Amino acid sequence: MLIKPISSVTSTVAKSLLSILLLSVATTGFAIFTLASSLNDAEAVNVAGSMRMQSYRLAHDIQIESADFGSHIREFERSLYSPSMTRLVSWDVPTDITEDYYLIIGRWHELKRVLNSADRKHYLVLVENFVVEIDGFVFKLQEFSEDKLIKLAWTGGIGLGGILAVS
Repeated sequence: MLIKPISSVTSTVAKSLLSILLLSVATTGFAIFTLASSLNDAEAVNVAGSMRMQSYRLAHDIQIESADFGSHIREFERSLYSPSMTRLVSWDVPTDITEDYYLIIGRWHELKRVLNSADRKHYLVLVENFVVEIDGFVFKLQEFSEDKLIKLAWTGGIGLGGILAVS
Protein backbone atom coordinates (compact mmCIF):
# COMPACT_ATOMS: atom_id res chain seq x y z
CA MET A 1 0.00 0.00 0.00
CA LEU A 2 1.23 3.43 -0.94
CA ILE A 3 1.38 6.16 1.66
CA LYS A 4 0.65 9.61 0.32
CA PRO A 5 3.27 12.13 1.48
CA ILE A 6 1.96 14.90 3.70
CA SER A 7 3.76 17.56 1.66
CA SER A 8 6.36 17.58 -1.04
CA VAL A 9 9.98 18.55 -0.47
CA THR A 10 9.52 21.49 -2.84
CA SER A 11 6.54 22.73 -0.86
CA THR A 12 8.43 22.41 2.43
CA VAL A 13 11.46 24.28 1.06
CA ALA A 14 9.21 27.00 -0.39
CA LYS A 15 7.43 27.47 2.95
CA SER A 16 10.77 27.60 4.75
CA LEU A 17 12.17 30.19 2.34
CA LEU A 18 9.00 32.25 2.65
CA SER A 19 9.29 32.10 6.47
CA ILE A 20 12.95 33.17 6.28
CA LEU A 21 12.04 36.00 3.92
CA LEU A 22 9.23 37.23 6.20
CA LEU A 23 11.48 37.07 9.28
CA SER A 24 14.20 38.97 7.42
CA VAL A 25 11.82 41.66 6.19
CA ALA A 26 10.25 42.09 9.64
CA THR A 27 13.62 42.27 11.40
CA THR A 28 15.10 44.64 8.83
CA GLY A 29 11.98 46.82 8.81
CA PHE A 30 12.07 47.14 12.59
CA ALA A 31 15.80 47.92 12.47
CA ILE A 32 15.33 50.65 9.86
CA PHE A 33 12.43 52.20 11.79
CA THR A 34 14.35 52.11 15.07
CA LEU A 35 17.53 53.54 13.58
CA ALA A 36 15.60 56.29 11.78
CA SER A 37 13.91 57.27 15.02
CA SER A 38 17.29 57.28 16.78
CA LEU A 39 19.00 59.73 14.43
CA ASN A 40 17.87 62.67 16.55
CA ASP A 41 18.68 61.11 19.93
CA ALA A 42 22.34 62.06 20.33
CA GLU A 43 21.73 65.62 19.16
CA ALA A 44 18.76 66.05 21.54
CA VAL A 45 20.85 64.78 24.46
CA ASN A 46 23.69 67.14 23.54
CA VAL A 47 21.42 70.16 23.11
CA ALA A 48 19.56 69.46 26.36
CA GLY A 49 22.88 68.95 28.14
CA SER A 50 24.20 72.24 26.79
CA MET A 51 21.14 73.99 28.21
CA ARG A 52 22.44 73.18 31.70
CA MET A 53 25.67 75.03 30.97
CA GLN A 54 23.81 77.89 29.29
CA SER A 55 21.62 78.30 32.40
CA TYR A 56 24.68 78.66 34.60
CA ARG A 57 26.27 81.00 32.06
CA LEU A 58 23.25 83.30 32.37
CA ALA A 59 23.75 83.32 36.16
CA HIS A 60 27.39 84.19 35.61
CA ASP A 61 26.38 86.94 33.18
CA ILE A 62 24.18 88.45 35.90
CA GLN A 63 26.98 88.35 38.43
CA ILE A 64 29.55 90.03 36.19
CA GLU A 65 27.01 92.21 34.36
CA SER A 66 28.10 90.80 31.00
CA ALA A 67 27.40 92.65 27.79
CA ASP A 68 26.59 89.28 26.19
CA PHE A 69 23.62 88.68 28.49
CA GLY A 70 20.97 89.31 25.81
CA SER A 71 22.70 87.16 23.21
CA HIS A 72 23.04 84.34 25.74
CA ILE A 73 19.27 84.45 26.39
CA ARG A 74 18.66 84.19 22.63
CA GLU A 75 21.16 81.32 22.39
CA PHE A 76 19.35 79.44 25.16
CA GLU A 77 16.07 79.87 23.30
CA ARG A 78 17.64 78.66 20.04
CA SER A 79 18.67 75.51 21.90
CA LEU A 80 15.29 75.09 23.58
CA TYR A 81 13.41 75.40 20.28
CA SER A 82 16.01 73.69 18.08
CA PRO A 83 14.80 71.09 15.56
CA SER A 84 16.23 68.24 17.64
CA MET A 85 14.22 69.39 20.66
CA THR A 86 10.97 70.13 18.84
CA ARG A 87 11.10 66.64 17.29
CA LEU A 88 10.50 65.35 20.82
CA VAL A 89 6.86 66.32 20.33
CA SER A 90 5.98 63.27 18.27
CA TRP A 91 3.85 60.14 18.49
CA ASP A 92 6.91 57.89 18.79
CA VAL A 93 8.36 59.75 21.80
CA PRO A 94 7.12 58.68 25.25
CA THR A 95 4.55 61.02 26.78
CA ASP A 96 6.66 61.68 29.88
CA ILE A 97 9.53 63.03 27.74
CA THR A 98 7.19 65.29 25.78
CA GLU A 99 5.57 66.49 29.02
CA ASP A 100 9.00 67.19 30.55
CA TYR A 101 9.96 69.17 27.45
CA TYR A 102 6.81 71.29 27.81
CA LEU A 103 7.52 71.74 31.54
CA ILE A 104 11.02 73.00 30.76
CA ILE A 105 9.58 75.43 28.20
CA GLY A 106 7.08 76.68 30.78
CA ARG A 107 9.75 76.99 33.43
CA TRP A 108 11.98 78.87 30.98
CA HIS A 109 9.23 81.42 30.33
CA GLU A 110 8.94 82.00 34.09
CA LEU A 111 12.71 82.41 34.39
CA LYS A 112 12.87 84.67 31.35
CA ARG A 113 10.42 87.05 33.04
CA VAL A 114 12.80 87.13 36.01
CA LEU A 115 15.78 87.66 33.70
CA ASN A 116 14.05 90.59 32.01
CA SER A 117 12.88 92.15 35.28
CA ALA A 118 14.61 94.69 37.49
CA ASP A 119 15.26 91.92 40.03
CA ARG A 120 17.22 89.60 37.72
CA LYS A 121 19.49 88.56 40.60
CA HIS A 122 16.56 86.41 41.81
CA TYR A 123 17.47 84.12 38.89
CA LEU A 124 20.57 83.12 40.87
CA VAL A 125 18.29 81.50 43.46
CA LEU A 126 16.12 79.75 40.85
CA VAL A 127 18.75 78.47 38.42
CA GLU A 128 19.82 75.44 40.46
CA ASN A 129 16.33 73.87 40.45
CA PHE A 130 16.00 74.59 36.74
CA VAL A 131 19.27 72.81 36.02
CA VAL A 132 18.10 69.84 38.12
CA GLU A 133 14.94 69.67 35.98
CA ILE A 134 17.01 69.79 32.79
CA ASP A 135 19.32 67.12 34.18
CA GLY A 136 16.37 64.78 34.81
CA PHE A 137 15.16 65.46 31.28
CA VAL A 138 18.58 64.60 29.83
CA PHE A 139 18.61 61.36 31.82
CA LYS A 140 15.17 60.39 30.40
CA LEU A 141 16.38 61.13 26.87
CA GLN A 142 19.42 58.89 27.40
CA GLU A 143 17.27 56.08 28.80
CA PHE A 144 14.84 56.34 25.89
CA SER A 145 17.68 56.08 23.39
CA GLU A 146 19.22 53.12 25.23
CA ASP A 147 15.84 51.35 25.39
CA LYS A 148 15.46 51.62 21.62
CA LEU A 149 18.89 50.09 21.06
CA ILE A 150 18.14 47.25 23.49
CA LYS A 151 14.87 46.50 21.66
CA LEU A 152 16.77 46.57 18.38
CA ALA A 153 19.32 44.07 19.68
CA TRP A 154 16.61 41.74 21.01
CA THR A 155 14.63 41.91 17.77
CA GLY A 156 17.75 41.17 15.72
CA GLY A 157 18.61 38.21 17.96
CA ILE A 158 15.09 36.80 17.83
CA GLY A 159 14.93 37.30 14.06
CA LEU A 160 18.28 35.59 13.56
CA GLY A 161 17.25 32.78 15.92
CA GLY A 162 14.02 32.31 13.97
CA ILE A 163 15.90 32.20 10.68
CA LEU A 164 18.33 29.63 12.07
CA ALA A 165 15.47 27.54 13.46
CA VAL A 166 13.65 27.52 10.10
CA SER A 167 16.89 26.70 8.29
